[in-house]
This record gives sequence, structure tokens and C-alpha cells, in this order.
Amino acid sequence: MRTNWEIRAREGSPATTSRTLQPVGDPMAADKTSVAEQRKPKKPAPRKAARAKLDPVKTAAKPVPKAAPRPDAKATPRPAARLAANPAPAPRSAAKVAPEPAKRPAPRPRPGGGAKLRPVKASPQQVKLWNSLKPEQKMALREREAVRLFAQGLERHRAGDLDAAARLYGQALLLDAKLPDVYNNFGVVLRRLGKGEAAVACYRRSLVLKPDNAGAYTNLGNVLREIGRLEVAAASHRRAVALAPDSADAHYNLGLALRDLGDSDAALEEFAKALKLDPDHADCRWDRALTLLQKGDFKEGFKEYEWRWKLKRAEPRNFKQPLWDGGALKGKTILIHAEQGFGDMIHFARYIPMVKAKGGNVVVEVAQPLARLFSTIPGVGQVVNQGAQLPRFDVYAPMMSLARILGTTLETIPANVPYLKAPEAHGPQLPATMSRARKVGIVWAGRATHQNDANRSVTFTNFVELLGLPQTTVYSLQQGPAADDIAAGGCQAFVLDIGRRMRDFADTAAVIEQLDLVISVDTAVAHLAGALGKPVWVMLPYPGDWRWMLERDDSPWYPTMRLFRQQRPGVWDPVFERARKALHDDILGREPKA
Repeated sequence: MRTNWEIRAREGSPATTSRTLQPVGDPMAADKTSVAEQRKPKKPAPRKAARAKLDPVKTAAKPVPKAAPRPDAKATPRPAARLAANPAPAPRSAAKVAPEPAKRPAPRPRPGGGAKLRPVKASPQQVKLWNSLKPEQKMALREREAVRLFAQGLERHRAGDLDAAARLYGQALLLDAKLPDVYNNFGVVLRRLGKGEAAVACYRRSLVLKPDNAGAYTNLGNVLREIGRLEVAAASHRRAVALAPDSADAHYNLGLALRDLGDSDAALEEFAKALKLDPDHADCRWDRALTLLQKGDFKEGFKEYEWRWKLKRAEPRNFKQPLWDGGALKGKTILIHAEQGFGDMIHFARYIPMVKAKGGNVVVEVAQPLARLFSTIPGVGQVVNQGAQLPRFDVYAPMMSLARILGTTLETIPANVPYLKAPEAHGPQLPATMSRARKVGIVWAGRATHQNDANRSVTFTNFVELLGLPQTTVYSLQQGPAADDIAAGGCQAFVLDIGRRMRDFADTAAVIEQLDLVISVDTAVAHLAGALGKPVWVMLPYPGDWRWMLERDDSPWYPTMRLFRQQRPGVWDPVFERARKALHDDILGREPKA
């Protein structure tokens, strides 16, 4: 989920979205985006946002100079939420005080970041002058210095130097602990730094001092949702809606929290209220699409899914050729271009033979790790690496738009598997063994750049209980830094690490075809096993990505897939206990319980 002036739609998909406040001093407008994904990475887009103002604190001291408006942030590809309001400008101190002692010249900023504040040793004259002041004068000076530090913190905040901003906000609060807007901005920074619980404390302090601040309730709800405290997050968003009933963002964020709680119908009601207030709210349209798809309403869901092109992170390709409308191709060449993640491309590759059946030449653009694998799909005339020069074509279609173009409903999902296979060229081979043990491949982590990775990935230790089962040989298909977890856990004798030998998804397919079962978190490997027609068990977070729908232990997309779902956010132990029991029963040949 994105923070501060950024927004995203989460979705682990192309994610879901949530909005937080812009830092104090920015223009009084909320930036809009969404993540599909999610979706963040990490910084995943442009339209005018609904405005929400916080009243600046009015006092009699010298005003703090206005900060220049920040330039528009460029987003990168999807997760989920919207900014609800802008923090207020820096407060002003209120009392007349004796003249300040002469100030020393400000230190030069260090290269590459904000200046580190050093304590200044007071001269005897300054100590004498300070001691001569009355208590109210001392307080006024502290308040003035707090405002100055707040203004410096704001400057570093807007420059992206979050560590310096956090230090300055903290110092301002040490001098004056009654500044609600400093707490609010401090919370925004702490959330960006991954310190969710500390951000919660800041927002709560802000609300004690300024209890009618709808924007702070929105920020509080967003960070609570991010750390998995969904019931409390929903309550916070309800309070924001009560304080700002005409805010589309407030209704939108409440809808996101309700959807995460599994109440899709209530979420859709809140999205409808938001869209009544702001019909062009792209983030809300996007998350409404994901919610409809999760409920199985594919006709309306895939129609709304096209709103992804209004998000900053998902820029349309804008080819001069027309978008394909699903009609007969009559010998024309169609380009199906890449979008979103590896798993999304594998998931929707099932539509390529259906496009070929329309009578044209099919060119498919994919990321390089998918190129060899996609060359095995029946009907593909040419595979082009993403970023390479495209051949001539007459019409085009985004990969994730094929379900809408071809009129897919829940009843007409093309679920014939396998629709992918490993290339015939020699791929990695499993080590020869005389054992007849069941061969099980495991994957416990996806790409860290995925916007919902913190929820979908687990640690290797979650899989350790599966290693002790008899009559099984376990192979790791894990790639990336997480593959080192095997050695870190001292389990080299129990897991054969084959993931390091896989160069691309064609190699992964060759390995999976030699296995009896794949057990994975929600990654591209799970999609690949399903597309190959291999038995695959998927460990899902709560409530799960849209394509896994709700309260099902099977998938209409992949007939050989079995789903193991969290019952509560972040609680994985019962999920893996069920999987261990199911694998034990499978080894013994027992029928699964209904």
C-alpha cells in the first residue's frame, strides 16, 4: 500500500488501493492513483483528485514561508488506496517574547541528504539571558523553535529524505507536544519507513489533539489495514465517513477495508457511494472491478477492469493500429502485448488459441523469461521479447483484456489443461533416484517487488513441517534471495535445491513436469503448474487475489488446483497444518474430507 502523497490499488494483483495525506505545505489537493499491486511495485498513476482541506493552525507569530508545490510524482507499475486529505500547514507560535540571542550561521548541508543536527553549546551570555526569561517567554521560544523544526522537517519530507524528516518532526514534538499536524506528518513518514505501529501511535496522538480531523482518521485506517488490523481499520474509516460524508475517498477507503474483511457486498455499496460523488474516480473503478471479479461477476467485472488504463502505473500503449474487437481476423496479424506480472501472463495465455481460431496470425509480446515457454502455445506465430522492436501488425489486444473481448463468464472459463508445456529442448533433470517416494516441489516466496508480497509470501520455516513426512522427496523451486533460506535453516539434507538451475520459465516447466505435486504460495509457479495440468496446492492469504474468488478450495481456472486459505489475516500456521495433514492422507491414499 502506498503512503504519503502516493496512492496505489492493491491487488496483488494489479493490488488494491488506499490514500494517505500529503505532507503539510503541499497544495491542498489529494493525488490519485491505485495499485494493481497491485498493485507497488513499489512506486506505482493522472487525474484531478477530490480536494480535502485541513484547517491551518492560526496564531500570531511570524508565518512560516510557504513551501513550493512539489512536482508531480511519476508512478511505476499495481496492490490500494487513496489520499483523503492534505495535512495542514505548519502551526505558528502565539506569544511575544524577548529578543532571541544571536543565532549562529546554519551548518552547510551534507552531500546526499539532510543535514544532521548537532547540539549547540550555549555561551555563558546565552545561558544568562535564558535564565532571565519568564516562564511564558521560555515557552514561546520553545514553540517558535518547534515551528522552525517542523518547517525544516516538511522540507526534507517533500524532498524524499524520510530519515531526516522523521528526526526533525521528532525534535519539534520534544519542544511542543501539542501540534496535531506534526504528529500526522510524522505518522506519514513512519509508515513510509515501514514502521506501521509507530505510525498508528502518531495518528492517535494527532486525533487526541484534533478529534474532528477526517483525514487523520483516514490515515489511521489505512495503516491499520496495512498491518492487518482490519476490524479497527474499518472502524477508523467509518469515523472518517461520518466526519466527511461528501468525501469520495472516505467511502472508497472504507470499501477497501470491508472487502479485506470479506464483506464484498458492503464494499460494493461504499464504492457506489464514492462513484456517485466522483464518477471518474479511477482507483475506485479499479477496485470495484477486482471486487466484482472476486464475486464471480465476470461480465461487469472485466468491463470495469479496463479502468486500469486510467491509473498512472498502467500506461496504455497507444498504438496507431486499432484495438481488436473480437471479430474475425481474416488473415490479419494481431499483436497480443505484455502487461502486469508473470503469473498474469501465464494465467491468460489460455486465450491465445481462441484468438488464433479467429483466423489471423498471432504475435505475442512477453518478458524474456517467458519467451521460450510461450513458443509452445498452439497458434502462436511469433514471440517477441518485451522491449524489442515489434513486427508489423494490423490490430492489437492487451493480454489481460482478452477475457472481456472474448466474453468470458464464470460458466465459460476456458479451463482445458494443459495449455502450456515445456519445450522439447533438454531442460533441468531431477537427480536420479531408486526411491519411489512422491516428488514434491515447494515455493515459499514471490518477488519482493510485488505490491502484496508481504501478505502472500511466507518464510521457509512454514514449510519445514512438510519435510518430515515419509515417502516424500522435496525439491525447492525457489529462486532469488529466499533460496538461501534452506541453508540458513540447516535443511540442505532434506530439500534438494533445483531452483538455482532454472534459467527461465521453460526450465521451470521442465522440472514441474517431473514432479508429482507442487505446493506454493500465490506465485507465477503456481499458475505454471496449473497451466501444465499438474496437481498444485496454493497457500492463500486472507482474503486472496480476485482470481481465487471467495470461500472456495478449488479454482474454476485450473482443474488440478487445490486452495488452502487463511481464515484470519497473517495467520499461516493453521493453513500449513491443514496442508501437512492433507499430504499425509494423500500419501496413505485416503480420500480428502468434504
